[in-house]
Amino acid sequence: MEIEINRFITIDDIVDTIKQYADDFNHLPSSHKLVINAKKCRSNIRLKDLAKLNEVNTLLSEKFDLLKVAVLLNDPMYTAICMVYQQLIKSNHYFIQVFSTHGAAHRWLGKDVYGGEAY
Repeated sequence: MEIEINRFITIDDIVDTIKQYADDFNHLPSSHKLVINAKKCRSNIRLKDLAKLNEVNTLLSEKFDLLKVAVLLNDPMYTAICMVYQQLIKSNHYFIQVFSTHGAAHRWLGKDVYGGEAY
């Protein structure tokens, strides 16, 4: 599944969207791979805002057997923030990685969590 975000978003927008996504879990497979194309997205999110995502990280970890999210970014500041967020996730079920190209994102999504090719 691929989602394109090309508007201004806040940390509250992200939290609300993640909660809605998790609420719709019963309609989604237990293993989910997602590409978020945020190359045209703008935001006021800062490092201090990432603490607000801890609750939703736990929610996502509990809801999915596997959730892999590839985020496409082309802004160095957003990339750095996303990479810090990636390090805050302490789960064996939820993985997020930042990419600059669709090809790299899709290659990563095609691999299992241990780096081997998916079957």
